[in-house]
Amino acid sequence: MIHDIKEYVNYLDGVHKRTMQYLKTIPIELLDWKPSEDKFSTGDLLRHIASSRLMFLGIIEHGYWVYTGHDTGKGTTIEDISNYLEECQIKLKEGLLKAGNDVLAKKVLTLHGHEVSAWRILMAIPEHEIHHRGQISTYLQINKIEPPQIFGLKIENVKTTL
Repeated sequence: MIHDIKEYVNYLDGVHKRTMQYLKTIPIELLDWKPSEDKFSTGDLLRHIASSRLMFLGIIEHGYWVYTGHDTGKGTTIEDISNYLEECQIKLKEGLLKAGNDVLAKKVLTLHGHEVSAWRILMAIPEHEIHHRGQISTYLQINKIEPPQIFGLKIENVKTTL
């Protein structure tokens, strides 16, 4: 359970910064790449992460779900997509901080129509982003691009014995 909205927003900032590290490794030609025609492209995933931040904020602030999409109107270049991600992160942070700790006990509806405490929805925000960042990692690796190490080390750098 989340107890302090400021602490939670700081945590979200860390998740966001690690996602932005991925953005730096993506070559422009990979933005439109997708593993098959019926899947998101790399650019779609990044725009989706950004737009979803606003979707989650909408349920917290207004009590309803709205997804504005992940179309190329939200950015076609790394710079445009980076700006969109930053803009959506700022809106999410400001909205959550404005709502304050009282929002944590507020009741909201899930996409399936079940009433839950808002903190449960807040837990879905980083889980959703990390899920899609994992997809981006896979896309990079399929295209022979090493994804960034989110904490600076590979598992091979960790001691295996004491």
